[in-house]
Amino acid sequence: MFSSKDVEDLVASRNILAANIEMFHAGHGDLYRVVAVELRKLLCDGRSTLLPRMFPEITLAPLQGALPPELKEIFGDSNTVYMGSVIEFDGKGGSRILEMFDEGLPSIPLADWLSQELFTTGLTVEKLIRSVADKEAAHSDRAYNDVLKMTRSIRLVDKSLHDQHIIAIGEYLLEVLADRIATLGGAGSAAV
Repeated sequence: MFSSKDVEDLVASRNILAANIEMFHAGHGDLYRVVAVELRKLLCDGRSTLLPRMFPEITLAPLQGALPPELKEIFGDSNTVYMGSVIEFDGKGGSRILEMFDEGLPSIPLADWLSQELFTTGLTVEKLIRSVADKEAAHSDRAYNDVLKMTRSIRLVDKSLHDQHIIAIGEYLLEVLADRIATLGGAGSAAV
């Protein structure tokens, strides 16, 4: 059984994600920061992490085109970036990540999901979420960490690499939350 506060927090996170992702796509580019804080709260905030607290067995779709082991050896610590995501370019100077996760593959436990490498060796989904949430959103550190130095230096036409991928993670998580909130029956439906 879930506490009413957990259900309220879950529904609020879903609503905050949905509103901020919509506004991001409408031109409010800085709202990826709000999305990152919600992702941290839902996925990787230590003992307070909401999704595994409510759904300890939660599994998620793996990254699409994950970095193959043979390429990890080639890339090593180089400045090479690998992206398995499907990116749409609108012909007007805009871009959007359409597919980042492969829902056709078996889903994986949250800890494994967060440990998947993005872009280069050693940079994981969790490191990306926490870097944006901790260094740009919930806090204003004096300098960027290595994750943000790298991802901010790479642009997908109109936005940095990390903005687009935080939003794509949020969009995928919206689907997951819709399914999970539906399992709550009346407990979560009134607030959606």
